[in-house]
Amino acid sequence: MSQAAFSPKEFQRLGEIMYEARALSRPEGVWQLVTAVQQVVPFEFSGCGAVNLLHGIQPSLGHSTYPKEFCQLYMGQGLATDPAVHRLITSGQTVTSSADQPAAAESREVASLKLDYGIKTCLSSGVRGATGTCSYFAFSNFEPTQTDKLRLLLDILTPHFHLSFQRCLSTWKPQAPATVLLSKREEEILRWVAAGKTNWEISVILKVSLNTVKFHLKNIFQKIGVENRWSAIAYWQNGEQHRATPLSPSSDDRFASSDQPN
Repeated sequence: MSQAAFSPKEFQRLGEIMYEARALSRPEGVWQLVTAVQQVVPFEFSGCGAVNLLHGIQPSLGHSTYPKEFCQLYMGQGLATDPAVHRLITSGQTVTSSADQPAAAESREVASLKLDYGIKTCLSSGVRGATGTCSYFAFSNFEPTQTDKLRLLLDILTPHFHLSFQRCLSTWKPQAPATVLLSKREEEILRWVAAGKTNWEISVILKVSLNTVKFHLKNIFQKIGVENRWSAIAYWQNGEQHRATPLSPSSDDRFASSDQPN
């Protein structure tokens, strides 16, 4: 699946949603963001909620357009086995998707429950927070041909949804950005990543090799606890006001070990 699946107008809408997520301060605003996904990939039902891994599996439902009775039953017997939530609990991944779990792994009871309430196609995504508080987002009854497109869209947006959702929870307290120490060059590279530049473009701008950029990105991902560019962008944008590294090339970089000149 490539980014070409999105039209220029859809890409613009994704950017607008990410921008809106950064300024969100009301719980109902999160629901508006989740609903905005429908403008890119139409669906019938959607929902979001939280799971705290440090205090056992205690799922809570934030907002939902699923049938009320279905939600009550699913929260009681199906949520803990939801593929995305299950992977959050059992793996160390920071972003999970039900698309990574075989459909055959779903229990008969849950499959029957979905069938009874007209839930046909499903895709859920989970995001692990630094303090064990996780968010999950679910979408149902979209066209099967749109599954890959919705998966890519959620990979991009759910880290932003997670930060917004957790910020709006009264019990959540954001970590101070100073707890993660990035070097000046790492902040510079992360800022270019957030600006949409590829690794190659960053290497040209900064006048360093492609391997050096990759080396820095690997260190950045490890420091801030993310696994991909989209999560790194969400991290940066959420704390951007605390940083003042200018978007200007510099040439004082040190070579990564694999790039040292002969």
